[in-house]
Amino acid sequence: MSALAEAIKKVATGPHLSKDLSQEEARLAMMEILSGQADPVQAAIFFISLRIKTETNEENFGIYQALQASTKQSIANVEQLLTISDPFNGFNRHCPISAFLPAVLAASGLPTLSQGVKEMGPKFGVTHSQVLAEAGVNVDLTVEQATERLNKKELAWTFIDQRQATPALFALEDLRTRMIKRPSLATLEKLIMPIKAQSKTHLQIGFVHKAYPPVLAWLAEQADFSSALIVRGIEGGILPTLREPSNCFQTFTGDAMECLIDPNEFGLKQTTRGVLPAEGTDVSTQQTVELGLGALSGQSGPAFDSLVLGGAMALWHCGLQATQQHAADHVRHVIKTGRANAFFEQGVG
Repeated sequence: MSALAEAIKKVATGPHLSKDLSQEEARLAMMEILSGQADPVQAAIFFISLRIKTETNEENFGIYQALQASTKQSIANVEQLLTISDPFNGFNRHCPISAFLPAVLAASGLPTLSQGVKEMGPKFGVTHSQVLAEAGVNVDLTVEQATERLNKKELAWTFIDQRQATPALFALEDLRTRMIKRPSLATLEKLIMPIKAQSKTHLQIGFVHKAYPPVLAWLAEQADFSSALIVRGIEGGILPTLREPSNCFQTFTGDAMECLIDPNEFGLKQTTRGVLPAEGTDVSTQQTVELGLGALSGQSGPAFDSLVLGGAMALWHCGLQATQQHAADHVRHVIKTGRANAFFEQGVG
């Protein structure tokens, strides 16, 4: 019997009889799915049964190991690197202005990688890929090409698509849409590390449900991230609300340490939670690009403040700025002087 079939026998036997998988059992089942040889019905049963049972840390890490082993990997010639991972299925209530954040961080001295896909069900929201493509950025780079961009001091930011980094996982896109409910892959794909730094590779990731920070902190350490900033973000993204304090978390050792992110500490005062589309319109790539480019040019408003907050949080967390206020002032200067916009333009084409 295959590893996947054996796993299903353990996890799909009801609320009282289901058993947890070992890390190795989960890894082998996921490797079978990624090989393309697994029955899609069995693959769906595996993911949904795990979700109903609730995945253990060992099961999650076993699946993650299979994903990382199937990922094309590279090492950039930079001391530190930040990987930002917004939800791969995008946004449908707020404009994903964080698509412009890597350029701001690169201009601030922190090379940054954003990763995702063009679209993903069941949400099919607006994604970084769609926004950056609309702005003229090449979103179909190989891992090697993305690494070269990070190595350029005048650029130092990039986007990489799952299709390029982990094609076997990308091949499950249709299956995931047909399952309707999001499997553990929706969390684990955000921790994949296609490119790492010479010294420290950091992660900025979002969450919605209170149970996730300890899980994400533990997984980030197992995945060999030097640290993680775990944000209670809008629509599960990496940017918290602009309107009020958010209970976020940091990890440097695998333990989730609570970290209050108060916009006031960054010199921000807004009455809106995030970057909303114009009244009466839906979130769109075109409107997000207009708002993002306006923010990079120094235009005040929620988009500008979102880039200040997101950038300052990252710089402070990664140790590039001593305080939250200093970090916010630095990001404002980087944007107002045109440096962030210049870095973004280097990435167009």
